[in-house]
Amino acid sequence: MKNKDLKYYMNLPWTYSLETDEDPEGNRIYIISVNELPDLKSDASTISEAMDNIKEAMEAAFELYMDLGQEIPEPINENDFKGNIAYRTSSKRHYLLAKEARKRKLSLSSLLDISVDSILGNNK
Repeated sequence: MKNKDLKYYMNLPWTYSLETDEDPEGNRIYIISVNELPDLKSDASTISEAMDNIKEAMEAAFELYMDLGQEIPEPINENDFKGNIAYRTSSKRHYLLAKEARKRKLSLSSLLDISVDSILGNNK
């Protein structure tokens, strides 16, 4: 097992969200949040500065977690997923899904993928 030190945590595949807003003077600011650490946010007048700030905030948060002996949530790895999901539903819903798939000339899996993509905002 790899030693989970600050370098280990900083090198995990974290994902970020970027928003823009205005400060009280009306200047544009960039707000960066770490998707896997929803309470961790930072802002600045440039994206580069906001990213530098969020990295500093992450380091401080990880050090605090480690000092307190608390578990640090880690991002999930896309490679850990094989694409197989066991999905249980009612017989009525199964029937309705199969009926809709047939009507659209799709497999049940394709219909479910299209439905999930619409929820996730993936327009393939």
